[in-house]
Amino acid sequence: MKKLAMVMILTLVVILAGGDVHVRTCAAADTIKIGIPLPLTGRHSPFGQHQKRAFELALDEINAAGGAKGKMLEFVFADDQSKPETGLTAAQKLVEDKDIIMLTGEYSSSITYPIAGLAEKKKVPFMISTAAADKITQSGWTYIFRLDQPALEFDSGLQDFFLKVAKPKTMVILYENTLFGTSVAKGMKAWAEQNNIEVLIFEDYEAGVVDFKPMLFKAKKENPDVVYAISYLMDATLITRQMKEIDLNPKMFAGSAAGYSIPEYLTGAGDAAEYVYTSTMWERTVKYPGAMDFDTKYREKFKVAPPYHAAQTYASAYVCLDAIKRAKELTREAVREALETTDMMTIYGPVKFKSYGKYERQNQLPTLVLQVQKGKFEIVWPQNVATSTAIYPVPKWTER
Repeated sequence: MKKLAMVMILTLVVILAGGDVHVRTCAAADTIKIGIPLPLTGRHSPFGQHQKRAFELALDEINAAGGAKGKMLEFVFADDQSKPETGLTAAQKLVEDKDIIMLTGEYSSSITYPIAGLAEKKKVPFMISTAAADKITQSGWTYIFRLDQPALEFDSGLQDFFLKVAKPKTMVILYENTLFGTSVAKGMKAWAEQNNIEVLIFEDYEAGVVDFKPMLFKAKKENPDVVYAISYLMDATLITRQMKEIDLNPKMFAGSAAGYSIPEYLTGAGDAAEYVYTSTMWERTVKYPGAMDFDTKYREKFKVAPPYHAAQTYASAYVCLDAIKRAKELTREAVREALETTDMMTIYGPVKFKSYGKYERQNQLPTLVLQVQKGKFEIVWPQNVATSTAIYPVPKWTER
């Protein structure tokens, strides 16, 4: 009867929430609840679905091992529908649930930033998994923590490759005018200028654009050494295919992670993706304990390779577990205090929230450079972790 009552209550919660809140837990009624806003539908859903799978994989392991403090964990997912206004509404429902002890997850910076503001106002610890815009951890907030690298550090590995291998003299920068895209683009432009690389074109575009040819023809006219783009999945696919269509041949085309670094990009861009470079935050061959094991489990269970976004969220689940275990009591404030002293190793690398530069409660990790070779991603930089040798300059379309 108790189990039946619990099921009826959870069903009522979902109905009242308009269907956008989804509970993932074990059968136990006595649980510790964590709220997880994610893009489960809409334009960012390919990323959100990878994140959700990784969270569920971690949850099953955590609860099978006994959970925390004698209780099972319960993940309450809320669909932000890939829209800032919907995301804030979904997060509001999570925050108002007094049994939710903390938030984690999220993907898009444009959606994450207002949610972080809400969490700070309501004093709910929010351990961000993926959103990278710099100002998220530069706003002086005390309840906001971030596991992944900030936007200005996304391309540290790629920039090192530029300096030591490619040595470009000219660059074109194309970016979606979202919070994430703008943050990364401005960072790359400033870095290029500091290193005497002439930025010939610095141009943004609106989300949802499908014809990039006018912008790409401008780039072709300039004949840059490097075309560098910040795009989500659909944009990344279209830009790549349209570069082939108009015969745009830079010595190197590089994407800044995001849409260029997930398995769906290889499928969508097809043979046009060959030789494309991209930054990434993680790859299964990194020498972090459990990284390869996670990759194997994810592939076996979901029949697809996990992108770095999945690694981030899987690691986030264990960072939340660690904080809850160390918290003096099961309150939001106690969990926030425990997050402050996090110092642990995950499959994504070491996690320790610290202040440096303008960042606060920010984890700091290196990044990698991938290149598509023979239809799959290979690590080509740094050399000490490379799985293949970089092909540079890339062959022209007519020579492939």
